[in-house]
Amino acid sequence: MCGICGFYGEHAAISSDTLERMNAALVRRGPDEGGVFRDSGVGLAMRRLSIIDLAGGRQPIQNEDGTIWTVFNGEIYNYRELRTILSQRGHRFRTHTDTEVIVHLYEEHGDDLVHHLRGMFAFALWDARRNRGLLVRDRLGIKPLFYARAGEALLFGSEIKAVLAANLVGRELDYQALDAFFAFTYIPAPLTIYRDVRKLEPGHLLTYESGRIEERRYWDVDFSATDRRTDEREWLDRFDQAIEDAVRSHLVSDVPLGAFLSGGIDSSLVVGFMSQHLAEPMQTFTMGFGGALNPLRDERPLAKKVAERYGCRFHEHGVQPDFREIVGEIVEAFDEPFADDSVIPSYYVSQFTRRQVKVALSGLGGDELFAGYERYSGVWLGQYYSRLIPASLHRRVVQPLVQGLPEPRRGGDRVNHVKRFADAALQPPAERYLGFVSTLAGAERRRLFAPSTATQIDFAATDRIMTDLYEHCPAPDDLGKALYVDLKTYLPEDILALSDRLSMWHSLEVRVPLVDHPLVELSARLPSRYKLNWRRKKILLKQVAARHLPAEILGHRKQGFESPMAAWLRTDLAGYMQDVLSRDRLDKAGLFDCGYVFSKLDEHLAGRQKNNKLLFSLIMFQEWYDRRVA
Repeated sequence: MCGICGFYGEHAAISSDTLERMNAALVRRGPDEGGVFRDSGVGLAMRRLSIIDLAGGRQPIQNEDGTIWTVFNGEIYNYRELRTILSQRGHRFRTHTDTEVIVHLYEEHGDDLVHHLRGMFAFALWDARRNRGLLVRDRLGIKPLFYARAGEALLFGSEIKAVLAANLVGRELDYQALDAFFAFTYIPAPLTIYRDVRKLEPGHLLTYESGRIEERRYWDVDFSATDRRTDEREWLDRFDQAIEDAVRSHLVSDVPLGAFLSGGIDSSLVVGFMSQHLAEPMQTFTMGFGGALNPLRDERPLAKKVAERYGCRFHEHGVQPDFREIVGEIVEAFDEPFADDSVIPSYYVSQFTRRQVKVALSGLGGDELFAGYERYSGVWLGQYYSRLIPASLHRRVVQPLVQGLPEPRRGGDRVNHVKRFADAALQPPAERYLGFVSTLAGAERRRLFAPSTATQIDFAATDRIMTDLYEHCPAPDDLGKALYVDLKTYLPEDILALSDRLSMWHSLEVRVPLVDHPLVELSARLPSRYKLNWRRKKILLKQVAARHLPAEILGHRKQGFESPMAAWLRTDLAGYMQDVLSRDRLDKAGLFDCGYVFSKLDEHLAGRQKNNKLLFSLIMFQEWYDRRVA
């Protein structure tokens, strides 16, 4: 696990100092050691967090004759099997690291090497015989990779800060990305907040040759191949085995492993399967929340039951609403605005865990594979609602009643979910789902921005990021389409980005076995009736869990790994919010309509409307802007 960076091509301003400066920006991703390879038309560099082959795995790594070089971020979980096959074909290995497998696979298969890899990865490879560079990002986007043009050269890095450290790329805002951030609370690939910097999309590779750049998709998840012939019992057995196999494969390590344990089904299953395959008791790490008006149930007692069941060493930590103390580090970790409020517990659990272990497994991905979010229930209900309720009745009676519902005094999302459903209920399926996943509709975003900002944004194009994916997915039903959209957008650029940036900020490797690509492909074949119905979510996954977990875990209402931000912004963080969103600070950016912002702030403080997602997005943008632009 490490951070990588470098360049392909010639540029008069690129020097050895440039490469060292880019690499130094990634030191928190890899504090153990660094390495550099420089030749005509290429520079590769890395910072290493030593996990496999601690003594011999230094990068960059080359093939036998030094014509193929690579730097690699991630883990290849099937590298031992691949190494055996390659050795039988005559390849000679100098190390025992998974990175060396990549150069020999490329010798055998060229760009098609990606189809042989199981794991999380972003890597750069230089083929000196062809003067050709290759960039690859893993299928699900677990590991990030950014790039930018600098004349005829191509710069790249595991984080934006490494690309910008070359001092060859402009830092002008991408207004379309700005709009996407306020639509979704994150910026979907390939956009970044900087106009000249792009994300390599999940499941894509990029080639560089003589100044020409070509990008193509090498993998996609197929929801059209739903298997309706397999019965429920067989599905149950297959997923029980597939999840265990995914977890077991992710235990490859030369250092001790731990696990995040929330008390929910996903992380509890991961811990249960880990304990079956580790010889020593493992360590688990659990968070709880403090602060006023906390509407969330403390899940630490549930997590402790799971840890005790499997003989784990249980560690717990309480999170207080002292966000201003860590916001600067969070901004630095992400390099661009990011406003999923799970950043707060994720920051602390990464910090807390790193004190004990270098590697932790997580249950991330279970909701996206098996339909665990409330919005998926909205998708299911939406298929029937417009058929049963006349449009006139909805507009005249249902919608006014729903919008008049008061927000719960102690927080919670149920009223907000009902309101969002009522707003989107009569839309076509793609637009309805857009309404479920958007913080603000296009018309509201137009009001948020100052006129000078709004004229530079195509609001419909932002919406099409989601609706085009939904409409072009060949899934047989709306739930499959919604899951596909989330696998292509929300999972890689919100959930997995959050996990990667904050864990690596603390030099901690986090592995996500539920996003193992064979398991993802199997889940796409599972009919929707085994995922969700009118009263249950994650149906089959809970049946698997019933074989392994305490009954209390199965009956616990899903909470999610989120902070009680709505309550905190009315209480503990109210003064901080009003300071960050003051007229002086907003005017400095000049991007927003202050009257609109203040009206949303007043609504939230008075409890008339729950606007925490918008307000937290404004806070995170302003904190980023004040540090990086102002």
